[in-house]
Amino acid sequence: MKKVVILNQLFISSMSYILFSTVAMAKKNKSLIGSRIQVAYKFKKCILILVLLNSSGFVNGQKFKKWQLSFQLQPELTFHKNDFAFRWKEKYTKATFNLGLSSSLHYNLTDRLFVEGGLGFISRRLKTKVFLDQSLLPPPYYDSVLILYVPKSVSFRTLQIPLSIGVNFLRKKNIDFFAKGTYIYNFLFNTKYEVNNYPGFKKEYWQGYSINVGLGTDYQLNKKVTLTNSISYSLVNTVARDFFLYSQDERYIALTHTFLQLSTGIKIRI
Repeated sequence: MKKVVILNQLFISSMSYILFSTVAMAKKNKSLIGSRIQVAYKFKKCILILVLLNSSGFVNGQKFKKWQLSFQLQPELTFHKNDFAFRWKEKYTKATFNLGLSSSLHYNLTDRLFVEGGLGFISRRLKTKVFLDQSLLPPPYYDSVLILYVPKSVSFRTLQIPLSIGVNFLRKKNIDFFAKGTYIYNFLFNTKYEVNNYPGFKKEYWQGYSINVGLGTDYQLNKKVTLTNSISYSLVNTVARDFFLYSQDERYIALTHTFLQLSTGIKIRI
C-alpha cells in the first residue's frame, strides 16, 4: 500500500512538473511559438483532468493492482509530400520509415478504463525536397552567396509527451483488446538537414501536437509481465514553420506530415 501511495504522488508530481515547465517555456518563447501558447494552456487542462481522474480512481478502488510501467519500440511510416520546394513538380504522398521509443506509466482507473502518461523520443526523417536558406544558418555554416541548397532529407529530433485514455473492450483468457486516444505534445530539440555534412541545428521550441487513435492487445505472460502491441494513426499532427526552409511560393514553411505507428513492448506490474 505504501508503494502505491508513493507512486501515486510521483505520478501527480511528474504531471505537474510537465505542466508548469510547458507554461513557463511558452511564456519565455512568445516570439518563437506565438499562438501556440493557447495550445499550452489546453495542454494544462488535459493534465489537470488526467490528475483528477488518477486521484479519484486511486480513492475509489484499491482492490486490484493498478500500476504498470511500459517500455516500447515504435516503428512508424511517416507520410509526407515528395516535394515542398518546386512549384511545377508533380506532387504525391510518400512514406518514410522511422523508429522511436517510449516509456510510460499505465494506471488502471477500473478493470476496463485506464490512463497513461510518459515520455518518448523519435528522430522523424522526411525524405523530401525543400529549399534551405543558408543565409540564415548560424556561423560557421552561414553563407551569403545564396547557393540553392536542396537537402536529401530533413530530420526532426523530437521529445514526445503522450497522455492517453483507453478502454479494454474485450477480454479473452490472458488477452485484452483495447482502444485508446492519445494527445501528444511535441518538443523539438534540433533539426538535421542532410546537406554538406551539416550537424543538427538547435531549435528547442514546441513543434506542435498530435491526436492519435489506435487499437491494441495486451497478452499476460505471467502475474508480473504483459506483452503489449498497438497500432495508431495521427488524425491531427500540427507542425511549426521552420525559418530555415522555403519553397518557390512561400517563405518559412512547415513540413506537414502524418504517421502510422506500431508500438510493441512490455508492461511490468509494479
